[in-house]
Amino acid sequence: MDAETCTYRDLARALGVSETTIKSYRSKFTVFLPIAREGKPVRLHPEALVVCRRIRELFGQGLSIVQTMQALRNEFKEYPQNRRLSTSSDAHRGADLDAGLAGQLHALAEAQEAARQRIELLESEVRNLATLEAASKSLVAELLTELRAARSAPVAPAQPETPHGGPVAEPAPAAAAAPEPEPPSTGPDGVLTARKIVTVHGASGPLASYAFNREPRPEPPFTPPPAPPDAFLDMPAVIRSDRGDFLGLPGGQSVRRLVETLSTDAAPAWLPEGEGAWSCAIPLGRAQTREVLFERTYTPRGNLVGLIRRMRINEAEATPAQLQDIFRQLRDQMA
Repeated sequence: MDAETCTYRDLARALGVSETTIKSYRSKFTVFLPIAREGKPVRLHPEALVVCRRIRELFGQGLSIVQTMQALRNEFKEYPQNRRLSTSSDAHRGADLDAGLAGQLHALAEAQEAARQRIELLESEVRNLATLEAASKSLVAELLTELRAARSAPVAPAQPETPHGGPVAEPAPAAAAAPEPEPPSTGPDGVLTARKIVTVHGASGPLASYAFNREPRPEPPFTPPPAPPDAFLDMPAVIRSDRGDFLGLPGGQSVRRLVETLSTDAAPAWLPEGEGAWSCAIPLGRAQTREVLFERTYTPRGNLVGLIRRMRINEAEATPAQLQDIFRQLRDQMA
């Protein structure tokens, strides 16, 4: 700093602050810190040192910018020309800020519109799923009703016919032979069946014989859904932290216990996802589901665990942070 002018660096060294602080003082109180000479570096009048020292003192007392401006007006001279330059510069900066803000608001409006369209699409798909689920339940109920009615309806024995196509007259009670029972036999499906032979006699001897067998047990209408083995369900349920550590539930709670805790409305559905991996769909009510993928793996210490590889809620993939937060809530609930 010479006797006539001083730079930002000179003022910063004299006051023991950074150059950024001195530039901040000048941007806020331009009318009290006029430029003596343009160029690089910019040079200010020597009285700038006194003004900057006073600004630092006022800020140190906790005064605001408005209060500091009023105090400086009572102590120092203002330079109106410098104010006009500052006002013009501020106007340009304000215009740039307005343009940037307008662009950000436009981008935000476009993002909100895109989000609204995605939400409407998801709502439409959820309604379609709910309609399909209700229709499938109604169809299953109708099929079961028809099956029960068919099984409970009596089967009428066949009527023998004459060569001319008419039915044979029933024989007199005295002419009918007594039924000839046969020992019970076992059908191909392992169901015990009874077989009975009835012979109808006419005036000239026996006319026809009929065998009445019990129908074998029908196959179940639906194949039972797959389920993981007990060894898989009894493994401790864990997740991986951000640092790669294995985090389990209190007391080493198993995969089975975790699924039972999450299942509140209906039974979960299991689906194999390859060797050592199962996906579990847990209904949440109102056509909403939570899908959890368990994978059989080993910890660094050699312990066999069921690792939660991922979780989806209504087809939306949960982030690692969300997964850890859900797991933390389960730990608190099961503690």
